[in-house]
Amino acid sequence: MDKGELNRRMTSVRMSHRQVQTLKRDLQSAERQRDRAVAALDEFAQANEEAKAEASRRTLARELGVTHPVIRTMIERAAKDTYPVDSTPLVPVLSAYQATQYVKSGAFGHVTGATVAMTETDILLESGRHPKAFADGTRVSAPNMLLRNAEGELLGVEECLAGYGGTGPSNSVRLLKELGWDGGIAREVMHYRFIEFDIERGVVRASEESLHHCGGNLEYTGGHLVARLRRGRPWAPVGQTPTVGDPLGLRTWVGEILSHPETYPWVEGPRVARVYLNRDTATGLQDRIRYRAGVRNSPYSVVIEQGELQLWCSAIYPSDWAELLSKEQLDVLASVDMYPADAEPRGWLDRFLPRRRERPDYIDISADGTSTLQREPDGSELDGETFV
Repeated sequence: MDKGELNRRMTSVRMSHRQVQTLKRDLQSAERQRDRAVAALDEFAQANEEAKAEASRRTLARELGVTHPVIRTMIERAAKDTYPVDSTPLVPVLSAYQATQYVKSGAFGHVTGATVAMTETDILLESGRHPKAFADGTRVSAPNMLLRNAEGELLGVEECLAGYGGTGPSNSVRLLKELGWDGGIAREVMHYRFIEFDIERGVVRASEESLHHCGGNLEYTGGHLVARLRRGRPWAPVGQTPTVGDPLGLRTWVGEILSHPETYPWVEGPRVARVYLNRDTATGLQDRIRYRAGVRNSPYSVVIEQGELQLWCSAIYPSDWAELLSKEQLDVLASVDMYPADAEPRGWLDRFLPRRRERPDYIDISADGTSTLQREPDGSELDGETFV
């Protein structure tokens, strides 16, 4: 019997079943949200005479392409539904023109501040919001500008950037002036890659360089965050040299995010690593790959989990079957402080291996030696890879 083929087929069954279960949950959640939205609109229409004509149940039925009784059923279901609602609302994102009209209409309230950046990552990590607030499908995509009102609510704005003398920053200057900032203060957006404004105090924070250098490739699926890290060209901020021995930038993830759960509660929890020894078992992590020059086609064979975040790390498998882990896999573990630099690999790994000396499909590594991943990695729900 071909054991590898059996594992592949069994993995395919598990993946397919998990995908079906996930889609069922997502559909049920979407239906609940729709029912509640319909009920809220109906309640608003009943309480406001002017809204009754435009938001009657029959009008809404035509809008959704259903019958009037179906709308009534939705409202009745919403009244009985006690399932908790996700407390993290999405941040709305509008074009610069739409944002101007939205604010001027009074729908957003009084604008008290604005944050503009050259990179989406700075906005994402400085927003104070969970990354899923910027989810667009499975992708987490933050805008380059955020407006804040007196209640602390956020409004994302597209087409507005910072840090150079081009179209994006010019759009930012125009919008800031229309929203009440002085022209001289607004033009400061062209000189900084990250800048924060207050409507009364002007510029309150600014940086000529980007604040963050990781987190720009987050995805949100199945209730947790995933970042797929593949080896590419070395990169470092202006004036710095790339870190030797860390081609995935993992030390940046540790320094900027994983070490600061007080700032990013979504990484609160123990750090656990899973290193795959069997290619077939790791099939669920792989996805279609778009090749480009300078990108190595290494498989994802190491997963780092902390809190709601999983980092899928590319690393080749050992060429010698007698070796459990390759040097690349050990480098990944060392980069996230999970492999002692002076340890002999085989002796150190013994504490994580099962008592039966059969070669396992994977090894879970943690500080206490017993923790495992809280979520099984599954790439079937994610989009095709992009490189950030």
